[in-house]
Amino acid sequence: MERLQAEEIDDQTFVKLDFSELSLLGREFSACVFNDCNFTGSNLSGSTFEDCRFVGCNLSNPILENSRLIDLRFAGCKVVGLRLFTCRQLAFDLQFDACKLSVCNFSDVKMKKSKFTACQIDECYFQNSYLPEADFTASSFRNTLFSQADLQKANFRRASGYSIDPRLNNIRRAVFSVPAVLGLIDCFDIVIKDD
Repeated sequence: MERLQAEEIDDQTFVKLDFSELSLLGREFSACVFNDCNFTGSNLSGSTFEDCRFVGCNLSNPILENSRLIDLRFAGCKVVGLRLFTCRQLAFDLQFDACKLSVCNFSDVKMKKSKFTACQIDECYFQNSYLPEADFTASSFRNTLFSQADLQKANFRRASGYSIDPRLNNIRRAVFSVPAVLGLIDCFDIVIKDD
């Protein structure tokens, strides 16, 4: 725990630590790896995480006021209540692989080329989000809102459960798979019969 007392922490690996009990206000983490760590309710206000990896971590309801998240990768993590719009920056380079994302708010942020691959995305918000070339391959969606989102060239191959209104979102040259592509016409309240 001594290494967490420093203001700047570089090239460290943390395994099975409970950060919910620790104060990380204003800390700077660079090129760190967090394995099976618990960040439930962690106050990360004013902190910077750059070029870090989170593997199998619980990031439920972290407080990110005025934080900076730069080039982060999440694999097999549980992420609940993430509110990126409270961070210091509005542009993010984030990758989520095989993560469970619930009640996260990605509204009003720029996430060009971000990845959400093989994720379970439940009750999340992408309102006024800039997501061109975002990759949602093989992700499943439930009650997730896309509104006024820029999804140009986004990849929804093998994704399922999404409902995207093409009148309210820019989906030009985005890629979708059959039969999930029918999620683009949910807003028209029509009946399609296969007979």
